[in-house]
Amino acid sequence: MRTPKNKIGIIGGGIGGLTMALMLKRNKIDFKLFEKSNEFKEVGAGIGISSNALKIFDKLKIGNEIREKGHLIKKTILATEKLKVLKEVPFPEEVYAIHRASIIDTISNKLDKNSFELNKELESIENDEIVKVNFKDNTTFEFNTLIASDGINSTIRKFIFPEIEVRKTHQIVWRGITDFEIDSDLKHTYYELFEGTLRFLFLPISDTKIFWLAVQEKKNFNKDLSSSLKGYLLKTYQNFDQKILEMLSKTDENSILENEMADIKPNYKNWFSKNTVFIGDSIHATTPNLGQGACQAIEDAYVLGLCLKSNSKATFSNYQNLRLKKVEYVVKQSWKIGKMSLTKNSVQTKILYLLLKYLPKSQYQKRFKRLIDIEYINEIENTTANRVARRGN
Repeated sequence: MRTPKNKIGIIGGGIGGLTMALMLKRNKIDFKLFEKSNEFKEVGAGIGISSNALKIFDKLKIGNEIREKGHLIKKTILATEKLKVLKEVPFPEEVYAIHRASIIDTISNKLDKNSFELNKELESIENDEIVKVNFKDNTTFEFNTLIASDGINSTIRKFIFPEIEVRKTHQIVWRGITDFEIDSDLKHTYYELFEGTLRFLFLPISDTKIFWLAVQEKKNFNKDLSSSLKGYLLKTYQNFDQKILEMLSKTDENSILENEMADIKPNYKNWFSKNTVFIGDSIHATTPNLGQGACQAIEDAYVLGLCLKSNSKATFSNYQNLRLKKVEYVVKQSWKIGKMSLTKNSVQTKILYLLLKYLPKSQYQKRFKRLIDIEYINEIENTTANRVARRGN
């Protein structure tokens, strides 16, 4: 058995786990992070990073580096499949589109080499006063605290909360990135197109690359085994604007990611058990309809880090209480949007178009402002700073 001196173990080297590691490093708290892959990586996926996450990255001294690697998005356009504009909504605060790998690289490069281990796939855990972590390479580590950041299909959650199940949306989602000629109309804009049981979303992640996401109801997914995925998508989206077909045509088929969209229904009692605590998708996975999955994991990591720094007996419950209300809002709203966005007939489609067109911009921005609000974090930090100042006097 190998028992390191680290007090805290982190399982999972995605955006949430790496942000957690950087937060602990900045606060001089010992930790060890474990990632099952042989490198920190994200394949073929773009992401939107809104100001709540960017402000946290600013606090961690990497915000400007993230901005430099990303692409500023100034507005959302909701449209029909033919790119007929239904609603144009400016973002009230900054949003950047970026390849997930760029965030992974930025954070991992800030960590000390001895603070993480790769090729460490979890076998089991024993969650007690000391958490024992067993890996498939027959190594074992012990920690006072274990932080689970191992995604929506979390192995740790299956051990500790086996009753929590992943909730399927019965929608198939495809993601891809392709080189594309980005004109002035596309340059700083996030587009979302609707057509019956189909949706198509796209936005630039650089001056030359587009990230796209396509959604179809699972029951309508009838790809012939002999046909290519790209061929299926081109046929399925054949009624969409020529720009969409061009994006699909230019995408390398081997880089297209396919999943069934899912989340975790927010009816959980706790985000922790004994000395193991969960962050991000491992406990509150959300559908991508609000673009907040990674952003909420980043908030989790920062808030949990603040709570760990305070060294309270109620660290985990304080963390959950600070985060629960916002996360539940995100998960519920994102699920609702996903259900409303796919329509079954022309009448429902017309109703959806009317809702999108005539709902006041202020309502879209009100929701967005609720998503990006991190004033509660600033209040925690100000309270802590004042307490320290009083002690100094």
